Amino acid sequence: MILGRRRRGRILAIKWGVNPNSSSLGADVTFLIFGATALSLATPVIAALIRWRRAGKPEVAADAPVDPAR
Repeated sequence: MILGRRRRGRILAIKWGVNPNSSSLGADVTFLIFGATALSLATPVIAALIRWRRAGKPEVAADAPVDPAR
């Protein structure tokens, strides 16, 4: 009773971005997406750390006289 059915293959492995017909363009795009995501997550964290370190320093007024002896 198996006359009309074809036997299907199995998936042996999945590799990210590996396609011999596309010169591994998928690998480049995959790492660009992950890199952009990591950069967009790291930027606000770095900015918050810089602002936190500057919060302890007193601000200098813009119209304060400059001491020429320095």
